[in-house]
Amino acid sequence: MVVSTALQDKYPGYCVKDVAINWHGTKMAVCSNNCVDIWSKNSHEQWVKDPIGIDLDKSKVIKRVTWAHPEFGQVLAMSTLNEITIWEFTAEGGGSWINRTSPSSISEPRHLVINDVKFSPAYSGVVEKPSLELAYCTDSSPGEVRFWSCKNTNLLKDWDKVRDIKGKEPFTFTCLDWYVSPTESLIALGTQDNTVREQAGEVRLYSFDANRKAWIYRDIITRCLNSRVYDVSFAPNPGRSFHTIAVAASNLEVKSFRLEGGERLSLVREKENAVDETENRVQVWRLSWSCLGTSLCTTGDDGLLRMWKNSARWECTRRLKWTGVEQ
Repeated sequence: MVVSTALQDKYPGYCVKDVAINWHGTKMAVCSNNCVDIWSKNSHEQWVKDPIGIDLDKSKVIKRVTWAHPEFGQVLAMSTLNEITIWEFTAEGGGSWINRTSPSSISEPRHLVINDVKFSPAYSGVVEKPSLELAYCTDSSPGEVRFWSCKNTNLLKDWDKVRDIKGKEPFTFTCLDWYVSPTESLIALGTQDNTVREQAGEVRLYSFDANRKAWIYRDIITRCLNSRVYDVSFAPNPGRSFHTIAVAASNLEVKSFRLEGGERLSLVREKENAVDETENRVQVWRLSWSCLGTSLCTTGDDGLLRMWKNSARWECTRRLKWTGVEQ
């Protein structure tokens, strides 16, 4: 049974830019205009708005928000047009959110826009010990992804740029997702082709080479001929011999693959990953997997949230309007 609740904000006219739920599913960050509201789930499984949120200067517009691994506490990263700030919740003095980064410590030139930002998992395999890393992509052409590492996770103040991924003309990176297992670290990057007015894109796969200390391009997972890529998301992988990734573009695509020898990409389960065409006819904006990677939620430009489940193929099992009414 699906239970839906509309969370009403007291500020009319605000546009919700992004929503992020923490690792335990108990807190939700909602960014709109220049503020981030925090909602917590109470003992009755109801979402209640916290009295303490984050407010920026009115000249700032928050585009993305993401939670760090809970090992580092209640830590949020939020991106404005060309700047990223790191915030930590402290219970001292009744509780407050504190900006831990110094002004413009993680920023880009004013002519660039940060499209997406993600924290690394705590044990990423990218570094020799548990570390807090941050990756973000900009709208530069050619595309670039920058990786920053926190020097001291207790203070969260000083961050160093440790490496880059550079794309090729005429593509710009639009979104990213980070997958980590004990044996490998992967990043999937969505793109748009700047020569055809955002009407084409592809998903590129990179893996981290521990010997070379660099991200190595492996292959293209899929090409989208009618749209840029708006979102990519790796499915959780509880012991499968392959990886599955969902792609939001002019429609929903689901791809499964293996990296043969850690280098060559081989697509698998293409028949099982076919998507029901009767429901897959709208632009898809955002994606979210279940904890086991067996079901998927998508939102699209028709204002509906769709829940998908795989049997012989991916079929839509629920359709919800933004009001919570099931279709």
